[in-house]
Amino acid sequence: MADTEAPRALILTAAKMVLRFGFPLLGLLVFGHAILISVGGDIERWQFALGVLLILVGFTSKLVPRP
Repeated sequence: MADTEAPRALILTAAKMVLRFGFPLLGLLVFGHAILISVGGDIERWQFALGVLLILVGFTSKLVPRP
């Protein structure tokens, strides 16, 4: 029983960490890139929206059950 519980806990923990830190970090990079290119006058609204969406996806880590 303990053998089957360990991989599940590891998968849940990894998924929670990716959702909590990976997507928001990626969102910050996309948002930052959109800010940099908008300084030159090329405003890409979809990049701003994608950056914000990726940051908000980080809140879905609360939906992953605890191991």
